[in-house]
Amino acid sequence: MTHGRIDYLQLPALDVDRSAAFYTAVFGWSAENGSFEAPGMIGQWTTARPPRADAGPLVWIRADDLFPTLHRVVEAGGRLCERPYRDGTERWLVEVEDPAGNRIGVVVHVRAPRSQTLIAVRDVEASSRWYQRLLGLRSDHGGPHYERLLAGGELVLQLHHADVEHHHGPIGDPGGSGVLLWFGDVSDFDDVVARAAELGAPVVRAPHRNPPEGFGPGHREVWLSDPDGYTVVVASPDGEAIEPNPGGAPS
Repeated sequence: MTHGRIDYLQLPALDVDRSAAFYTAVFGWSAENGSFEAPGMIGQWTTARPPRADAGPLVWIRADDLFPTLHRVVEAGGRLCERPYRDGTERWLVEVEDPAGNRIGVVVHVRAPRSQTLIAVRDVEASSRWYQRLLGLRSDHGGPHYERLLAGGELVLQLHHADVEHHHGPIGDPGGSGVLLWFGDVSDFDDVVARAAELGAPVVRAPHRNPPEGFGPGHREVWLSDPDGYTVVVASPDGEAIEPNPGGAPS
């Protein structure tokens, strides 16, 4: 027991069961009979205290990733209050409201850029089955046009139908120009755009939001050409460009 540590937390609720379902779905807390257990803390939801979104202390809760957490917030009945923003070089911050209307903060540590290769294929679903079988990957999207394949929760490979343009135009031929060098989770996206201009890198597609409208993945991209003509895509973290949704529905 550490002197001065916050040990117990009461969270106001309008519907205890709904609040319990929200915090279980979004943050993985365990809940039973109106009480909860979170990492390093226990507490309870109570209808005896009114929820507040505009006053009092603000609780910040750590999450492992940005977009999946924000997606769970909305699916579980919460609301995004603002667009995520980077605090220094180490973390993303975003404020949300739970189903009762309590405002809470979500903290996600900045990740290092990761290669997220995308290849053009003739049959997305067949290729997905092939890579899943060969490498033990798991589908995270599905469908005939686009697929994300994961290993241990991490994105390993993206598959895109060669003839489907979506909002970005044709990808290219399978086995040839259809290979993109994709780097995601880039926290200093605006700085990358500035450095690309300094390098005089040809811009294949100017900075834009993906998708142009709607909820996910809600990141920004810039498509460039490297010195050898390879297309390089740099993307901010999923969820970074998600706008607030005052009505509670995905925006």
